[in-house]
Amino acid sequence: MTASLQTRVFYGLKTDIIGNAHYITDAEILYPVGNVLAIHNILQHQQKLIRLPDKYHANVICVSPNKKYVALSEVGDKPTISVYDLNSLKRKKLLGIPFDVPGVTRFTSMGFTFDSKNLVAITGEPDQTMLFYNWEKGKVESTFKLANPQNPLAIAEMLACNPTDAAVVAVGGPYNFKFLTVSETVWRPYGFAKAENLLVCSMTWLDGDRLLVGTEDGRVLYLENGDLKNVYWISDTVSMNLKIREEYVMPTVAASSQTTPDNARDDVAWEQNVRCLIAFPRGFAYAHGAGTVIFFEKEGKHKYTKRNVYVLPERVVKNDDPDLYRINTIDVNPGFDRLIVTAGWSQLYYAALWGPDLQMDPEPQKLMIMGQPLHHGSISGLAMCAWKPVFMTCGELDRSVRLWDFETESLIMLKQYAEDISGIALHPMGLFCLIGFTDKLRFMSILIDDMLPMHEIAIRSCKTVHFSYGGHLFAAVNGNVVQVYTTIGFYNPFILKGHTGRVKALLWSQTDLKILSMGTEGAIYEWDMTTGTRSSEIILKDIILNDIALSLDTSFYYCIAHDDHIREIKENAVIREFRLPGRKMDQMIMGKDDLTLFVSSPGGTIISLKSPLQTPIESLDFHIHNVDITQIALVYNENFLISVAKDGSLCIWKLYYPEGKVMKLSRDLPYTNEVLIGKGDLEEKIHTIRDLTVRMRELETEHAYKLRQIDVQHNDKLRDVHQGYCEAIKELRDKIEKLQEDHVNEINNINVEIVKMKTAHEDAMQQMENNYEVKLITEYDKYQAFEERTNVMRENYEKQLKALEERDAEKLQRTVTKYEALLHEKKVQLEETSDEMTHKERVHEHLMTQIEDDADREILEVRTKYENLLHEERQINLKLKGEAGVMRNKFMASQRDVDDLKRQVNRVQGEFARFHKNIQDLEKQIAELKKEISEREATIQDKEQQIYDMKRTNQELEKYKFVLDYKIQELKNQIEPRNREIQELKENIRDMEAELTSLHKTNVSLELQLHEVREKLHAARQELDRETHRNKRCQQLLRKIRVDILDTAGLIQEPNALKTAVRDLYHKYSADDEFLRSRKADVDAQCEFIKQRDYLERTIASLKKQVFQDTSTGDKDLEKMTEENSMLIVELNALREELKETRKHIFHMESLLGLTRKNVRPAEARKTLDKVYRGYEELQEKYTTQMQEYQQVILALKEDIKQLLSKVPCEETEEGNKSS
Repeated sequence: MTASLQTRVFYGLKTDIIGNAHYITDAEILYPVGNVLAIHNILQHQQKLIRLPDKYHANVICVSPNKKYVALSEVGDKPTISVYDLNSLKRKKLLGIPFDVPGVTRFTSMGFTFDSKNLVAITGEPDQTMLFYNWEKGKVESTFKLANPQNPLAIAEMLACNPTDAAVVAVGGPYNFKFLTVSETVWRPYGFAKAENLLVCSMTWLDGDRLLVGTEDGRVLYLENGDLKNVYWISDTVSMNLKIREEYVMPTVAASSQTTPDNARDDVAWEQNVRCLIAFPRGFAYAHGAGTVIFFEKEGKHKYTKRNVYVLPERVVKNDDPDLYRINTIDVNPGFDRLIVTAGWSQLYYAALWGPDLQMDPEPQKLMIMGQPLHHGSISGLAMCAWKPVFMTCGELDRSVRLWDFETESLIMLKQYAEDISGIALHPMGLFCLIGFTDKLRFMSILIDDMLPMHEIAIRSCKTVHFSYGGHLFAAVNGNVVQVYTTIGFYNPFILKGHTGRVKALLWSQTDLKILSMGTEGAIYEWDMTTGTRSSEIILKDIILNDIALSLDTSFYYCIAHDDHIREIKENAVIREFRLPGRKMDQMIMGKDDLTLFVSSPGGTIISLKSPLQTPIESLDFHIHNVDITQIALVYNENFLISVAKDGSLCIWKLYYPEGKVMKLSRDLPYTNEVLIGKGDLEEKIHTIRDLTVRMRELETEHAYKLRQIDVQHNDKLRDVHQGYCEAIKELRDKIEKLQEDHVNEINNINVEIVKMKTAHEDAMQQMENNYEVKLITEYDKYQAFEERTNVMRENYEKQLKALEERDAEKLQRTVTKYEALLHEKKVQLEETSDEMTHKERVHEHLMTQIEDDADREILEVRTKYENLLHEERQINLKLKGEAGVMRNKFMASQRDVDDLKRQVNRVQGEFARFHKNIQDLEKQIAELKKEISEREATIQDKEQQIYDMKRTNQELEKYKFVLDYKIQELKNQIEPRNREIQELKENIRDMEAELTSLHKTNVSLELQLHEVREKLHAARQELDRETHRNKRCQQLLRKIRVDILDTAGLIQEPNALKTAVRDLYHKYSADDEFLRSRKADVDAQCEFIKQRDYLERTIASLKKQVFQDTSTGDKDLEKMTEENSMLIVELNALREELKETRKHIFHMESLLGLTRKNVRPAEARKTLDKVYRGYEELQEKYTTQMQEYQQVILALKEDIKQLLSKVPCEETEEGNKSS
């Protein structure tokens, strides 16, 4: 079963890519690691991966402004751009160069336009071209040649798309800067373009009109609307007011006569560069200096002020390189409150904006690590733990040991050392570890936040060390010797010697009784840990072993070498070899149950193999690293796999079966969370906790006292304020009342005045109407006279206007003719003047072009002259140095060649002897193989003859099969009507069984009624017996009384004796208390019995009524369920019988077809058919007999029911008679 892997988290960062970190949201960050693009959610600790094709080498990453797409450029013979969707994590489009560009292997820069619909990219040297893609359609809409043939050092390394206009792009680089705009697919430069002395290294748009350009010599150029407005020396600039234009001088990079453009960039240190300019609505940021980021805050529309300086925290590595502090990328989150920064370290950093500024805290703020602190450089060691969900890694370059938790995917502890670390091992308990340093191997205890050495062992640079599974022993490699120590007393019980080369790998068996060691010389030894002796060995010559894996029962093990073979070794011999074509293997690990096997291949591939190995090998490839994997390890419960690589990347994988189930061991042990802590530290922490507790109580008391004081003060203030408010409210109420009274009086006065004014107004209106009527009559008469005079004047003026129009028309005609002649003359003069001006402009442009060409030619000749002189001097110097070096190298090479030739002669002589012997052995093998071939040819002829005979037999059998098929079809035609008859009989039996069930129910109910009647009869009989017995006692008492009365009657003549006898008789039968009491008890008992009987009879009657009601409502459902259950049981039994008969029928038919035997004769088939037919008749007779028996049983049951029904009325009649 081949286990599959799924990534849980992948840590790392590729630092050789431009734009290797981008914010997608405020919590999600996109960055490249290994062979994927990771989208990491820092808050939720979740990660999404965009898997890239194998051997994909990206050099530029850019994200669209809407944060929905990301573009990657691939380096290769035919460079391409891949656009991925950040939601679906799939590639949307693959863009290439639509024309042939020999020698171009990469894109130097690219970027999305502001609307995310177009993509602008610049190809690399030698023939740089800007391509404008409509990436959704996958086509190039326009191009522009950026190469400058006059200056081959002018390279376009970056571009910046305008944030408001997709048709405007700024392009820059060393000795190169242009503003470009497009019109109908034609790009034209405009504005400032004097870049001969500029080393542009970054650009950003502040808005649609303003651009900032950073140079390598520490300057920032401000351009607005395509024109250069200002230049700032950024190291001296604290505030930038873009509205104020200052006087500036553009210094030349090649100012001195001894400096040329060829080495101008070398004279400028990268620390002076203004790199990674990025602008956002609240300011802009850039990198200037080693690991330094500077932030300018926007204050108004034109002013920017230096607010914060951020620096990378210092880190210690083996080979300190200043380039590690060169800032690579700066990006801002969508909320504009955080910056993400990357440098030469494999680590993401961030800065929180809008904190204390330089006025409050002049010291630079340190950039903080985002996520987990990661290794820089190769991870050389990996160790797992059994009791805790932790593992340990060590770095080769950063000299650090780190403890990780694979369940929470976080770093627990980081310990930095000043010396190199060779190897590590983690104790199964997780409380101790072994670390190999350059001088000694140290046994260390793992505390809560530190690691302290407990014991030192004199083994220098121990790379391979392992604890046993039980943790009571550990084995360490010292050259070609393996030393075994105890973890309690640290004494050395065994020293395992035998390897001639360095021991490369160690493996403990799961019982800790054996150790497997592998050496570089090709030897694999198995050691017995009870005696310390070697129990088995195997030496594989002419191969270089890489790793081994031991099985659970130690009966076999696998090994991998520098070739593509996996060798299975058992009992000191290679029993099988498995080949993975074209796959070299470096690391190998096998699960505890031998069902999982993983190997790592160069290039970062993990291969999951089905174990135990079989031919052909089943495997699955998982490629996420892009460099060689240094270590792989399985956790104790084998739910996770950890892989680390040379670039410092670390991946935690989840293991799954092919069905999707998580792999588990037979027993699942819980993880422990205990840690070690020193007694002094614990006492100190307890003392600190106590002090802090006391201080906290004091602060609480003080705070409570202050709160009480504040409450008192506030209450006093509140009382005063409340009193003032009450007084103010009272005053305001008085004022309101007074104002209301004044308002009422004023309204009354106004109303009186209004009445007076209305009366006066009406009188004035009446008087005015009278006056205006007289005036209107007068004016109307005047209007009539004026209208008559106006008509006369209109007629006179119309005549005058007509005469004037005729005169004006003649004058206008003469004037138009005159001015048209003048206009024609002026047009002729204007055309002559225009032609003259055009000629003068062409002459002027020609003269200006000649002057510029002459100046450029003179400058180029002077520059070329001095460059040639300098180049010749350099070439002479280099030539002399080269000749000296060549002579020295020739002498050393000749010495080495002599030594090599001597060794080659000896080696060739040995190989000649070995090859000669091999040739003789091979000739013998060839002769034996020829003999074997001749023998096998004879065997093949015999087999062919047997095959021919079998074919003939097969043809005869096919003929016989055709005959049998025809007979079988006839039999089937006979069987089908009989099956129908059987089905009808089955239906009849089901009906009879249903009727029998209903009769059984009726019988049961009758039996219940009969039982009830018998109970009543028994109770009546008991009552009758009691009454009979009582009657007998009464009769006896009466007889005794009669006898005594008769005796007393004999004394009737004797009064005194009679009196005495009567008294005695009375006392004997009537006056006796005991008699009375017994009599009374009898009477009471009889009354109580009668009451109980009446009560029980009423109870029985009510219960019968209730049962009858319940039975009437529930019997229907019960009967229905009973019937359905009976039908289902009957149907199930019928189906079982039918299945049994069908199987029997199938078996008989197979027998008829000859499937049970190879050859069946016709006579035997006929006998079988007769047997089947007889079986069918017997079955029919059996069913007929059963049906007859069932009918007899039904008749007998009916007779019994009739007898019972006839008995029940008779018994009821007898009871009635007895009761009466």
